[in-house]
Amino acid sequence: MSEAANSLEQRQTVEQVFGKFSHFAKVLLDAYAVVDKNGKVVKANQLFAQLTGIKMRQILKTESINELLEFSVNDDVIGIENLLEYESPIRIDEVRGKTNSGAEPKNLILGLYPFFNDEKSEKLGAFLIMRDVTAETNLQDQYKDKAIQSITDPLTGLFTRGYFEEYLTGQVTRMENKAAKDRYPISIVMCDIDFFKKVNDQYGHQAGDYVLKVVAELMRKTFRKTDVCCRYGGEEFLVILPAANFENAGHAANKLRHAVQKAQIVFEETHIPVTISCGVSTINIGQESYEETMARSDAALYEAKRSGRNLVCLHDGDQIIPTDRD
Repeated sequence: MSEAANSLEQRQTVEQVFGKFSHFAKVLLDAYAVVDKNGKVVKANQLFAQLTGIKMRQILKTESINELLEFSVNDDVIGIENLLEYESPIRIDEVRGKTNSGAEPKNLILGLYPFFNDEKSEKLGAFLIMRDVTAETNLQDQYKDKAIQSITDPLTGLFTRGYFEEYLTGQVTRMENKAAKDRYPISIVMCDIDFFKKVNDQYGHQAGDYVLKVVAELMRKTFRKTDVCCRYGGEEFLVILPAANFENAGHAANKLRHAVQKAQIVFEETHIPVTISCGVSTINIGQESYEETMARSDAALYEAKRSGRNLVCLHDGDQIIPTDRD
């Protein structure tokens, strides 16, 4: 039998099997394509043509659906040959569909139903259904962006004061509901840029904004991914350090202080020397509110400023302990 005749017979066989689904397929609101065992499209609906941006007669002339639509998941390409290896129906979410027509890539939910001959001994092809969820995905991304924007400071990108209070309340409540042996410490670092008003007065408010951005970036690099860095207001910053004890929090604060002191902050070709002062305290879970802990951090910060700035002071609940400047 010639190759053309064999191809025709195979196409007829696939279409015969697909006939079981034909009435159902007519009312589908999603794109679909029927492929043979080599991945060639033998039948499709107009929604598939719209999805690919290619006319139906050209689709049916193409040797493989791979030439019409490239599927990928997490940037890993999945060819029709990979899909045809499945022996049972599957559904794959978060599929990226890139067409060769120049159209924008689509976000898809992909379903596959394999076809076999009556004896189930030979795979004839598969029925592919593709739901375009690009619009829904974009809308979800917009909501995510808005949610993130609502809890982040627009200038520095750090979390807001409101989020700080919400997150810290949740952390403290969680620890209060645990047995004492299962609790972990929660520390608070309060930071203030030294003589920030002089920065604004001497170099201008744009320079001041730039300094805030640089300090915020140094905070992100210095503290752990699990620490929550916030802009509390003006030049004041707060950091929540879950599972960090008194000494560790003080060490982290000093690490930030050194990073800011050593940073070469240049705005419009002018070097701006910047230092920070910090106050550190750890919450006594079940014995004090987080507001009381913050008051101790604030008192420690005040002492750091009174002692000459560019300093970290710790408040252990009884006394304020200055750390070395070196």
